[in-house]
Amino acid sequence: MRTWAAKLLNGITLLGLGGVLIAFFINGRIDQYLHPQFRQWELAGGIGFCVAGAIYLVTKKSMDCCVDGQCIHSNPRSPVRAVVALGVIAVPLIAGTVFSKDSYDQQAILNRGFVQDVSGLPLRNVAKDATPAKDAKQPAIPSAALGGDNDENSIEPALPQDGSGKTASQSGAGPDSKDDSSEQYLPRAEDGNVALEVSDLLYSETEESLRKMFSGKTVEVIGQYLPGSDKSEFKVVRMFIVCCAADARPISVPVKAQGPVSVADMSWVKVIGQPEFVANGDRTKVLLKAVQVQPTDPPAEAMLY
Repeated sequence: MRTWAAKLLNGITLLGLGGVLIAFFINGRIDQYLHPQFRQWELAGGIGFCVAGAIYLVTKKSMDCCVDGQCIHSNPRSPVRAVVALGVIAVPLIAGTVFSKDSYDQQAILNRGFVQDVSGLPLRNVAKDATPAKDAKQPAIPSAALGGDNDENSIEPALPQDGSGKTASQSGAGPDSKDDSSEQYLPRAEDGNVALEVSDLLYSETEESLRKMFSGKTVEVIGQYLPGSDKSEFKVVRMFIVCCAADARPISVPVKAQGPVSVADMSWVKVIGQPEFVANGDRTKVLLKAVQVQPTDPPAEAMLY
């Protein structure tokens, strides 16, 4: 009876752990915790735990501990050990899935500390003839469109091309063409505003070519609202991760609204306005001058990568 109880509890522990991982993948909750390139491995791990748990429950193991054909001592299964394993591994994980909010509250954001300039983001080697794309459906911008041919070490965000998905050369735009403008590479929201991420504005602080592209444009940025000392000043915040939620860091851009803003702290907002670049010693800082701040739904990907 003791052996059967221990075996049952150990099998339930493995099945519970695997079931949580699979459920996180199916319902999309894993998107809040893990970089896209690792999510398939999370699913594979969950399936592996479930298979191991099922095999453990249906197989009959020897009670002896044998090495090289020599059984040296008995290997009793203890229900107490099985209960401890269940309590330490499975119960906290299952409880976390039930009570977790899948988001960072204001205190967690403040405790982690802000990344407010591009030097705090992971650097990537950018090829001279292309910039990294955010996904396979968004081709990279030719570096020449951003002035990257003048600075091989420039750091540029991945902004999509026009709706055709063609480069300037593919669409027939040449040096003398009227359509040869970097504006064709700027992503547009449904209302025609330039759709940017918080990270794009941070990159523009160190990239003169990006500042030229963004200056004078009406841009649209989605993020979480973090109030400032004045009701018309706040930060628009996103979480940036390299691997998983454990290394997530909040990145932010300061916003100056035309009047008091009344939205809930850490709620998702859409900020429409124009970026203003101000010299601060030997550095340039960005300030988003907002003409409209409105509540909005969270983006499909709450994290930036």
